[in-house]
Amino acid sequence: MHISIDRAARWIAVAVTCLCFAGCNTDRVLKVEFPGQIPTDQINDPTLAPVLVRSVIGDFECAYSNYMSGSSVHSDEYETANSNVPLANWGERTITADEDDYSATTCDAQFSFGMNLTLQTARFQAEEVTKKLNAWTDQQVPDRALLLAQVKIYGAYAYLLMGESFCQVAFDGGPAQPPSAGLALAETRFSEGLTLAQQVNDADLVDLARVGTARVKMDLKKWSEADQFANQVTPGYSKDVGRGVESVRRWNKLWYLAQQVGAYTVAPAYRTMNDPRFNAAIRLWITTKYTSLESPMRLASSIEANLIRAEALAQQNQVPAAMALVNARRAQVGLAAASATTQQEAIDTIIAERRKELSFEGGHRLNDLLRYNITWKTGTNPFTNRTYGSTTCWPFPTREKNGV
Repeated sequence: MHISIDRAARWIAVAVTCLCFAGCNTDRVLKVEFPGQIPTDQINDPTLAPVLVRSVIGDFECAYSNYMSGSSVHSDEYETANSNVPLANWGERTITADEDDYSATTCDAQFSFGMNLTLQTARFQAEEVTKKLNAWTDQQVPDRALLLAQVKIYGAYAYLLMGESFCQVAFDGGPAQPPSAGLALAETRFSEGLTLAQQVNDADLVDLARVGTARVKMDLKKWSEADQFANQVTPGYSKDVGRGVESVRRWNKLWYLAQQVGAYTVAPAYRTMNDPRFNAAIRLWITTKYTSLESPMRLASSIEANLIRAEALAQQNQVPAAMALVNARRAQVGLAAASATTQQEAIDTIIAERRKELSFEGGHRLNDLLRYNITWKTGTNPFTNRTYGSTTCWPFPTREKNGV
């Protein structure tokens, strides 16, 4: 059995006894005074279903903050500007399967982007709360279908992120599988969540599920379906993951480590784009997309959906239609229309637009580097003079492989 998955299951089994509105701090499980805890003997109380669902969302939000921050630093968007290990490893492509900071660190670690355990916790919680909601009745739980829609959609995003960038995935003590197994589960959960969201007529959840569905269809190269779902997203839609100052697990980790600690700097390639979405006059290279620990992080938007749709159209050789979508957005930000006459030119243009529009969020750039086998940064880090490593996708942790 894969013990780090089992460790996640054991930690979560304990954490389920103390679920709270912002997710649970497993390090404080035994402290009965921890505010918002659910006593063990009440864990199966259906009246507490909203608390359980809020915990699922809180666990995902914490995992997302770590994931998008670590992925942004690992890709070509940032460079390491410090010598502290393991912080330096994240930005120099030297995270390995042996790195506990990556594989086993929780959301409560101040100087870490701990990723594997946090995402496993989020998706495990979603599955466990789904089981509870399915066992209860509509009479016991008001708005049960709405709550089910929420846990399925947020759980789907956890599977999606793992499927996009992990070299291998494993769930609930099962064997290592290709990342497509995570994408397949995401596709299923999004479908289930979307159906429920439509049943209860929750427009926000419907759009959130549609963007997620379009994204997973894109990852699976189901281009016509990606176009279909992306085209249904409400114009102007945007969904954030909330952040706050009340605890480490609620911080915007990218702002904290890149801008407050100064551990990372925006990569040189992102400083000279001549694009109004970037400010080339800043001498201390930070991104103003986030300005504090409380800055929300965008999870999904109609802007992302339009780019997915454009890519799907280009992949189906509908170049004029794809470029029309790209240029409509460029016009909104005051840029001249881009031109492309061939399919490859259109795809290259769209990936360049994704690089700018979706920068420093959601792990999108890391996903694009992996999907299109784009050349990774090589040689030495210009700020530390250390040699880059060879890590691309996130490695399958040694702890899981060895069962320790």
